[in-house]
Amino acid sequence: MIRTQVYLPEDVHRDLKLLAKTEGVNFSTLVRQGAEEIIKKKKIRKKDWRKLVGVIKGGSRDVSSKIDYYLYGEGNPKWAGR
Repeated sequence: MIRTQVYLPEDVHRDLKLLAKTEGVNFSTLVRQGAEEIIKKKKIRKKDWRKLVGVIKGGSRDVSSKIDYYLYGEGNPKWAGR
């Protein structure tokens, strides 16, 4: 696990502490459960990280070295033939 620090409004912290006590779990467990629920709700899966950074399977592997070609040259159908 990775240790991290977050800032919470006092009322949120108080409510989470109370909820943790009534649920019989520690504060950290409750925060982790909440984070997992948000991830599920947003449907971000561990295997989908490539979609978040724009990496696509297949395609050209030389995009970084030929960026102008793909953006403005014949490699871009929008600009091809101009």
